[in-house]
Amino acid sequence: MLKKTTGHQISDLPLWKYLLVVTAILAIGCRKVSPVKTEKPNILFLFTDDQRYGTLGALGMDEVLTPGLDGLIATGTTFTNAYILGAPHGAVCSPSRAMLMTGRHYFNIEPNVYAQFSVPDSLRGKSDKLTFPEYFRSNGYATFATGKQHNGKDWVERGFEEGKSIYLGGMTKHFGTKVKDFSAQTGWSKPYANEEKFSSELLADAAIDYLENREKDNPFLMYVSFTAPHDPRTAPQEFHDLYPPENIILPENFMEGHPFPIADMKIRDEKLAAFPRTEKEIKQHISDYYAMISATDAQIVRVLEALVKSGEAENTIIVFSGDNGLAVGQHGLLGKQSVYEHSVRVPLIFSGPGIPKNEKKAAFAYLHDVFPTLCGLTDLAIPESVETKDLTPVILGQQEAVREVMHFAYNAWPGDKKPKERGAHRAVRKGDYKLIVSSKDGVVTEQLFNLKNDPWEMNNLLGDKEKNGIYEDLKLSLKTLIKETGDPADLNKDMFGLYEGVFTNE
Repeated sequence: MLKKTTGHQISDLPLWKYLLVVTAILAIGCRKVSPVKTEKPNILFLFTDDQRYGTLGALGMDEVLTPGLDGLIATGTTFTNAYILGAPHGAVCSPSRAMLMTGRHYFNIEPNVYAQFSVPDSLRGKSDKLTFPEYFRSNGYATFATGKQHNGKDWVERGFEEGKSIYLGGMTKHFGTKVKDFSAQTGWSKPYANEEKFSSELLADAAIDYLENREKDNPFLMYVSFTAPHDPRTAPQEFHDLYPPENIILPENFMEGHPFPIADMKIRDEKLAAFPRTEKEIKQHISDYYAMISATDAQIVRVLEALVKSGEAENTIIVFSGDNGLAVGQHGLLGKQSVYEHSVRVPLIFSGPGIPKNEKKAAFAYLHDVFPTLCGLTDLAIPESVETKDLTPVILGQQEAVREVMHFAYNAWPGDKKPKERGAHRAVRKGDYKLIVSSKDGVVTEQLFNLKNDPWEMNNLLGDKEKNGIYEDLKLSLKTLIKETGDPADLNKDMFGLYEGVFTNE
């Protein structure tokens, strides 16, 4: 066994797994990189569920082992300020994925795909918005999906020629995950489950099977969407053994509870640990979270190794990201229902032909920039329906940034009649400064952070008169972005007016 050391290194993994990791990383790192494309590149999109930005060892924030993803960072370009826009309800994964698929802000997508609970069964998943798998399929790509599809089956049928081990839903258990296969020729299989395999292994198997057996007439687009590290956090035991809870270091912004009332404070995610939070219980949650991440990283290595063996690695763009972050004890929270960094900041890596190696870009990026960026990297026109930005000029070093300001949004579902759940956040980031405006039951709380000096968002600068000009500038920028993006929030109203006219008994 390799012994654990301080810092972010491979440790406590069986030797054969360590060698597998190194083999895959070196194979991918040795790919030829040519700025001239002689044929359309393949696309492999690797996606995890609830994995926040800092949980990659090479990014240096958490003591988590991710040798596979660290290797991908070394062979590609990483955006260190990548975010999701947010969500209008607690199942943040669904609107995040809807935005990724369409390159549109959730304000301008039908709730049929990101809030399916709010519409009749016959309307669930119905949307006329173009998705990137559908667009690439119409441009000659063979498209394949495995794993979590949280926006209904219609987008699967429109976007993918085939899929294996597809999970239609939000969260599920990780052993015995109920999945289906899909083919454009034969339709959907009956549901099935494997009680013995960890979910990430099941999905990696599906991806590997496609790489080994696909027809090679056209370039491929593979969408590999893991259901981990979303709870329940039940990784194979060998990965839990890597992280003894007593050795876990609590985040600097660990709190027993959130310092003021906000939306969704007692949502399901928050009830996974007792109130007030205790150090012992949060350490256990972090331990389990890390175990799930490392277990999934090991399966990503298997997929990358299969890509190398297929002979397609030199001509494949690899993208890795997570659908949203997770607090796991930060600010007294467990879930992702906020606009703090731990909930909206995500990893975003691009690797492949023509993409610089081992580079980090500080440019602001959204997860739903992926659609137009893949168009830019493959020389396809960006559809008019797309609202976000092509990051290709940043990746290639032609521009420093594609935007100067970031807009974030979260609120409990406007149709929720539970007064305790209601509440709203809006936030804006410009340069190193971030302003969060929270409104709940007539009380507005504003927080101003300097993320360069205070990455844990603990020191509210609003009492500092020297920052008054920064505050006013950020507030104006936020109002402008709300108007420009179609955000329905009105900062002058209680809970931004999002609940007005919704309840007939009020």
